Amino acid sequence: MLKKGSTLLSIWCGINFILAFIILCYVIVLKQNSPILQVASFSEAEIAGLSAKVIAALNCFTILYNSCALMVSVLTWPLIRKNLVAGERSAFWMLAFVIGFIEVMAFLASSYIGHGRWQVNVLQSILYIVGIGLCAYPMLKINHRLQGQTIR
Repeated sequence: MLKKGSTLLSIWCGINFILAFIILCYVIVLKQNSPILQVASFSEAEIAGLSAKVIAALNCFTILYNSCALMVSVLTWPLIRKNLVAGERSAFWMLAFVIGFIEVMAFLASSYIGHGRWQVNVLQSILYIVGIGLCAYPMLKINHRLQGQTIR
């Protein structure tokens, strides 16, 4: 179960990495405005009515958030593939807290724009919950040894 759970968490990392990378390329390389404007269902007229400073601030926050999301993926992937698979409880708790916090905040953040990216949030949360759940059982089960016998 630990291996299956870590595989799902690795997929979470991969999706998170790819989305953040694509969005960073879209804003930085292609010099486009933050995709949040489309996700929040702004019309062309509403976007045109925004000041340059507001759009610059949205682009700034988009770059900041997605660079952090990209690095979280880079940092958690080896933690999952090396430490979690090896059965290290500290890795389990770190991942449970970090990714869990990110997932909760993703839903909270999208609530301000009418849950415009709910499909991605739901997919990511399912991967996290099932992945961490599969890892939880072997990591948290209690084994006691009594005269050479294992009691669960």
